[in-house]
Amino acid sequence: METEATRALIERFVEARANNDAATITELLTDDAAWYAPASASIGPFKGRDDVVKALTGGAAGAILDVSTIKRDVRSIIVDGDRAVVQQRLTATARNGNDYANEYCWVYTCRDGKVQLLEEYADTLHAGRVFGWIKD
Repeated sequence: METEATRALIERFVEARANNDAATITELLTDDAAWYAPASASIGPFKGRDDVVKALTGGAAGAILDVSTIKRDVRSIIVDGDRAVVQQRLTATARNGNDYANEYCWVYTCRDGKVQLLEEYADTLHAGRVFGWIKD
């Protein structure tokens, strides 16, 4: 894909995620889409469009966050050819009542006008402390 086509696709995808718009997310993913979270997050991988959509629209985060409180602040989108990197801050209320805020970096690989691969990077040590999984 050309850089500007990838940019437009990722901007639509990020907006659909912010709106928890499963229909648009489904439209923008390839059949063989895959999402890989950090290994230390102990979730995923999610493979296939249906599993990825379910996980992205609350199936993964819903177990640990009040999804109605999630806010994403995109800091930058960097695109080159068929790859895009999105830096963002996510804030929400954890299911245990704690305030959650973390920085995320998502690397997207696109194919044939759709998102095929999602690679997520985040501070899982911080997340584990907020969610009560890790005690200092």
